[in-house]
This record gives sequence, C-alpha cells and structure tokens, in this order.
Amino acid sequence: MRKVEEEAYEPKLVSIGPLHRKKDRLLPMEQVKLEYLSGLLDRHNENRLENYIAVIRSCLLDARAQYPEKIELSDDEFVEMLVVDGCFIIEYLAKRIFATTKETALLASVRWGFAHLRRDLLLLENQIPFFVLTGLFRETKIPFTGNRKEPLNLIELVLRFLRIEKPPKVNLEPGKVLHLLHIYHLCLDPECVEEPHQRSCGELAMYPLKKSKDLISMFFFAFLYLIFIRHWPPFFGPTKKLKAPREIPCATELRAAGIKFNKKVAPRGQTACYLKVSFRDGILEIPFLSVDGTTGARLRNLMALEQCCGKVGNHFTSYCVFMDNIINTAGDVAILRSRGILESKLGSDAEVANLFNNLCRGTHLKYDKHYNKEIFEKVVTFSEFAHHKWRASLVHNYFSNPWAMFSVLAGFLLIALAGIQAYFTVFPRK
Repeated sequence: MRKVEEEAYEPKLVSIGPLHRKKDRLLPMEQVKLEYLSGLLDRHNENRLENYIAVIRSCLLDARAQYPEKIELSDDEFVEMLVVDGCFIIEYLAKRIFATTKETALLASVRWGFAHLRRDLLLLENQIPFFVLTGLFRETKIPFTGNRKEPLNLIELVLRFLRIEKPPKVNLEPGKVLHLLHIYHLCLDPECVEEPHQRSCGELAMYPLKKSKDLISMFFFAFLYLIFIRHWPPFFGPTKKLKAPREIPCATELRAAGIKFNKKVAPRGQTACYLKVSFRDGILEIPFLSVDGTTGARLRNLMALEQCCGKVGNHFTSYCVFMDNIINTAGDVAILRSRGILESKLGSDAEVANLFNNLCRGTHLKYDKHYNKEIFEKVVTFSEFAHHKWRASLVHNYFSNPWAMFSVLAGFLLIALAGIQAYFTVFPRK
C-alpha cells in the first residue's frame, strides 16, 4: 500500500512520534511545539514539567512496545519526545477549540493551514499512544473563563477537534483507544450509526401496489424485448447463483440497469457517516462525501490501520472497494455529483476517478466477510435480473434519442392498425 503513494503516509508540517522525527522539512515545527509546551505550562501553576516527565517515565516500556520498528532513541530522548509531542497536541486542541484565532497565529502566520495540520495528526505513522496523552492530560489543568464550558475529559476535546458533534455508541474509554486516528475510525464505524426511520405506514400500504406495478412492468418489458430484440433471454433472475461477488458494475452501467442513485441523509442529530451505504427497491443510497486534496491521504491511512490491525474491522477498506467499483470514469463521477453524493474540490471529475481507481491497490479484503458484502450481492442480483436487463437494453437501443422513440411509437401504431384490420377482416361489420 505504501509504495503506491508514499506521500499519503508522510507528514507535511509536523512530526508526532519517532517515525518521522528529525526530518529536515519538519524541523521548523519543533520550535512551535516547544512554544506550545510553554503555553500549556503557563495555563496553571500546577502544570509542571517534572510531573509530565514522571508520567511518561512510568509508561516508557509500554510506549516503546507500541512501535514495531526499532527506535534509535535513548530513554531520555524518547521521554522528551513524548512529553513535547503530547503537550503540543493537548495545547493545540485547547487553543483550536477554546482560544481566539490570535492565539493560534503561530500556525496561521506561516500559511500552515489547520487542514494540513489536521491531516498530519491523522496519519498512521504520525501517532503516539493515547495512554500517553491521557497521562499528560491527567496532570494538566486548563481553566476556562466566560460562558465556555470546561471539557469533561480529553475525549471530548478530541471529538470537537474531529468535528464529531454526536459520537456513535462506541467505547471511547482511554484504555480501549489506540491513538487519535483510531478514535476517528471508531466514530465513523457504520455499524454504530443509527439507520433512518423504517418504512412509514403509507409506504407499507403502497407496498402491494408497488409489487403489482413491478410485475406488470416485467411482463411489459418482456413483451417489448421479444418484439425488438428477437431472441429469448433467460426468463427469471441471474443464470447462476452468486457467491460473494468481488466487484459490481460502475455507476453508468448500474443506471442503465435501472438502479437509481440517491444521497443518503443522516438521522436528525446524528453525525453523518459517509460509509453507511444502503440498497433497497432498486435505489442505491450513498452518503455525501466532499473530495479534496486531503481525502486520499485520509482514506489511505484509515485503510492502513485496518490492514495493520485486523481487530478494528474493514469498514473503510470495504467502502473504498465499493467506490472504486462504481467509479471507473469521469462520467461515473458526474452521475454521483449530479445526485448530490459527491462534491469535488479537485481539478476535474477525471482526477476524482483517478483517486478512487488507485486507492485500493495493495489492500487485502475478504470478499466473503467484508462490511458491504450484502450490498454487493443485492446490487449484482438486481442488475442481473432479466426484467431489469430487458429494460436497460430497450432504453439503450430504442429510447436513447427522440428519433428512436418516434420509430418505436410508429411501430406500435402499425401493429395496432394491423390488429384492427385483422379484427374487421375476421369479424366484418354486418
């Protein structure tokens, strides 16, 4: 995965932890981190550097064990790094959320946008253990004045930084969390996100009528198919039983097969989760996703977390494989944009297509167990169903332009006139 696009896993502004420490392009931020440490100490007279050092020394072995790579740092250097990086993160979260813009000018004045720093803090290789942050925060007092409410704990600070207004019902206890990226992953777990309301009474009442309409539609399109296509297709459903499909058609092909695309809206009061795809009654509902310059790195690092730590699940890998399947060309992106599903802040639809087409290279996914397995099966079954194939074939061949439609109508008129003539020939008027 890393070799496909190495830049997606490397910080651009700030190094957190040992893996990218001392890289030349990141050295300017070291002075900023020290100033943030000083700012945190100045917040309260009980915030003491010696307390921070003692906390980190007490968990030094556990912290080293979180990095599989051999870290070429002495214990003193390792402790210093965790104290500086951990206090920088805590002070940054406090400034970002509770302070004025002027207090964060150290970053803004040098054109270091918050979006880029946010990107760096959510890189898999740019993390420190969350128990390090918890220990430092326990020794920290951050008084707030005015009408602002003091945060209950570090998790609340992190959630506000991640813009998670109402977190899903997941276990965010410090002992269960690995690092900042893991918290972000947990908060977007689609299995913990509430589904929109079930079918209303009106929908249930209309259900038999809809099924009758579908049955009539099937025979109608079958009749048209036999008239115009002139060969017999398989009559019902797919010709073979599908098991754990590894791919689904692209958006253009799915639309031609009769599948509609809708933007999925989160229930009121819930944080939108762009992983929560659903399929029902020929409608593929996909939540909104804004694609910008940081989207690729964010998705790659969330997938990398899943590839390295299987216990966290495969939701992002499954979602990215799904998006890679339905997006092949700029035309597929245009379809999703037109339905309000995608917003592109890149140069063109082709760039968005290229992003998703290269996203999953090097990843591994168990197709018989992944999160969107049922979606894959339903979509493939629907698109392979004879009724939908007939309709798609007719639309493509005979209803794709006005002249083709006129020829079809003329054909029907001739058939009707021939039928009337035959009737009066057999049953002449007396």
